[in-house]
Amino acid sequence: MIKRIKYVSRYSKPLDGKQLEELGESAARKNQELGVTGALMASGGLFYQVIEGPPEAVDELYAAIEADERHTDIILLSVEEDAPSRLFPDWSMKMVNLDAASHVRLFPLKVLMISVFEQRRLVDKMVWAIERTLKHEMSDAE
Repeated sequence: MIKRIKYVSRYSKPLDGKQLEELGESAARKNQELGVTGALMASGGLFYQVIEGPPEAVDELYAAIEADERHTDIILLSVEEDAPSRLFPDWSMKMVNLDAASHVRLFPLKVLMISVFEQRRLVDKMVWAIERTLKHEMSDAE
């Protein structure tokens, strides 16, 4: 059984290319030990990551990511409890620094990362407004 988690987050502080490279190498080593595969993209102060593998290992890794001081504003995008196969079976962790990438085909990924993060933040604000309004309206109705 394969579990897959996808999330976006912000860097808690600026990271340069060397730090991102080291992060990718460290993640690849840890993931290999855990039997986890995936991809990590970085751009404009945002991370987008897919991690997949044995459920216990993925949960352990995601808990470590949530506690990692390099991440803030983590938004869980999806969880697949029983994925039929791995998306990235050959990558213990493929790190792609989109800010350093010169390939024109990667540019849309930068735009998509920003859009996903901003759309999710907008949805969260709308949900908060709905809940607040509901509470207010229901309190007035009593």
